[in-house]
Amino acid sequence: MLNYQNHIGIKKEKNSMPEQPEEGIDKLISKLKEREDYWNATIEELSKKLNCSAKDVVPIQAETISLYQRLNEQIKSMVYEMAKIMPTIKAAKKQRFEYYAGALAPYPNNATERMRLIEWDVAKLDQRKDILDGHIEFLRISLKDVDNMNYAVKNKIALYQLADLE
Repeated sequence: MLNYQNHIGIKKEKNSMPEQPEEGIDKLISKLKEREDYWNATIEELSKKLNCSAKDVVPIQAETISLYQRLNEQIKSMVYEMAKIMPTIKAAKKQRFEYYAGALAPYPNNATERMRLIEWDVAKLDQRKDILDGHIEFLRISLKDVDNMNYAVKNKIALYQLADLE
């Protein structure tokens, strides 16, 4: 009856939910943790480089611009990843609503109970979305840090030009 959801990974039976293995969430968390560690180390390394002479400022500016672009690309890919999950969540909620509102529901329930049951059933999908959302927020904060570093480099270049230092 609800076969239309098969193309997005939801099982065909009316009362089944798409299973997200716990290891899938764990793999996602560890992958994103590695990325966060990478970006933290990269930004820390870049901030240490800011204490430099005038001749070293231009390469640092190029590096900050490059990091800014790479962070933008990461944010974009994470947003696309999140966009892939949203239709699955909506379809799962619709499927569960139809199940709990239908005659095959395990027991009679009111709208509040139904919504709680639906939320419990799609919790794994929501958890995945929340994890990606948290990582996107981390990347946006990192992007602001790199942008601030870029302004610091620009100010340093302007100061060196005004002071005619090399």
